[in-house]
This record gives sequence, C-alpha cells and structure tokens, in this order.
Amino acid sequence: MIARPLTAHPLRTLSDDDLVTRFRTGDDAPFDEIHRRYRTQLTAFARRMLRGTGHDADDVVQDALIRAYRGLRVTDRPMALRPWLYMIVRNRALDELRTPQRAGTYDDEFALNAVPTPDAAECVQERDDMRRLVAEIGRLPERQRMALVMREFDGCSHVETARRLQTTVPATKSLIIRARSNLGAAVHAA
Repeated sequence: MIARPLTAHPLRTLSDDDLVTRFRTGDDAPFDEIHRRYRTQLTAFARRMLRGTGHDADDVVQDALIRAYRGLRVTDRPMALRPWLYMIVRNRALDELRTPQRAGTYDDEFALNAVPTPDAAECVQERDDMRRLVAEIGRLPERQRMALVMREFDGCSHVETARRLQTTVPATKSLIIRARSNLGAAVHAA
C-alpha cells in the first residue's frame, strides 16, 4: 500500500458557502478556515479605517470574528460571507471610532462630551443601509463582485486585481465601474 502525502488541508479547498454550511452543522473546524482565510484582509481593512486614531485594529477584528461566529449559528439564511464579514468589521470600527479615547490628562466629563454620540435612529439607519449594500454586493455578477471587493475592501491596485482575475487592467476597471453603477442603481432603487 502506497501512502499518499498530505497536501493542503481539505477545508482550504471548500468554498465560503460550503464552509458556512458545515459550520452551521456544529463543526467548528470550518470557522478556523474562515478565520485563516480572512483575518489578514479584515485586519488591513480595519487598520485603514482606524488609521491615526489610536484604536486597535486587531481588537476590532477579533470582536468582529466573535460576532460572526455567533451570528453564523443563529441563522440559516444564505449569505455572501466575505462582504458580510467586512460589514461586521466596518460596523465594529465605526463603533470604536465613536468611543472616545481615554487619556489620563483629560477630565472624564470633558472626554465624554468631546465626541458627540450618534443618535440611535441614525445608527439603526446606517446598519440597515449597510445590510442592504451587502445584500446588493452579493447579487452582483461574480466577476464584478470580485473586482469590487478586491479593489474597495482589500485595497488591491488595478494591476493586482487584473492579475488575480486573469484579465487586463482596462477590463478590470470596466468591471469595477459596472459593479459600482449596478450597486448604485440597486441601492437608490430600494
């Protein structure tokens, strides 16, 4: 009998949808793969949002992944995993930005009054808008969605996006323009 060499972990070959499905059955291993697959990208996204504020992107992403872990288990609705994860990180980063940084030299009352707190209705509206946006991103044609996510969320250049999609830079720009246009039309129609 010939022993086959161990290659890539089998979970790495699964699609996001397959990982979510397996995770929802109670198997925690798929979430480890989700974590491995997206943590670096999500942290880079959080760092861009929090740049220069003194807030910790790693903490934001860790909390977002904990929320994702819980959220995936409480619903069985279909989802576009990647945009959903970015939405959670974005919301956590915005929450973090709304929280004033405590400094030892500031009076507590001054620190609390220095940053205006958002209106609850405004927060609800913002989250509803984000949910609609993520749903619409999930409805985009696959190549448009991939180009848009790589460019906007991953911060890839047009050259890198074209390389990953195995296309030309002008074709990539066209995909992104069409994705933005379709997304804008869908969001404004809602």
